[in-house]
Amino acid sequence: MDLEIAVTARAASGKHNRRLRTTGVVPGVLFGKATGSIPVQVEAKLLESLYRAAGRTSIVNVSVDGGNPTSAIIKGLQRNPLTGRILHVDLFAVNLSQEMTADIPLVLTGVAPAVERDGAILFMSLDHLKVKALPADLPHEIAVDLSVLVDLDATIHVSDLLIGEKVTVLNDPDELIAKVNPPRAEEEVAPVAAEAEGEAPAEGEAAAESPADSTEESGS
Repeated sequence: MDLEIAVTARAASGKHNRRLRTTGVVPGVLFGKATGSIPVQVEAKLLESLYRAAGRTSIVNVSVDGGNPTSAIIKGLQRNPLTGRILHVDLFAVNLSQEMTADIPLVLTGVAPAVERDGAILFMSLDHLKVKALPADLPHEIAVDLSVLVDLDATIHVSDLLIGEKVTVLNDPDELIAKVNPPRAEEEVAPVAAEAEGEAPAEGEAAAESPADSTEESGS
């Protein structure tokens, strides 16, 4: 299914953008070699829904003021760090016939038997891969199947992932993605044998020092 969104050209700038946000509208910009830089605005709810579906790699058809759609990707989002509300969006107009590089997120699937059975600890060294492909061929995400981690010797490297032939991975094929570490050993707590009140110490043992004996008086 094609992803699309309608935006309108934006005249507001600077402090006036704050007023837009209070009405549920997000300021942004559509930019690229073919389009130049066009200030735009879009409804926040529509943008949130689109971003969940498209991420930062899927092609989105952006129509400005009802005009012909432009193929673009969501290049970046600026969010309020406290509320998570989108403050600004960057839409990058792409050339569908020219390859581009992108960071594709890794998504974990399945369960690692060594974790479930042996209590091992999953270690991830990467959360995304850098790839190159035509814009329309960029994957939304790349799956990492944890079911191959059957014991403590098992590992997952970049070369183990299944990625389409139209996508070139720029990471080192031998780069580690995931492995399992041995479970943490439980700290052994030494049992403390409490002597019964009034019981004499066993032969050969020194009597326990009483608090009064162990406290030193500080000189005045």
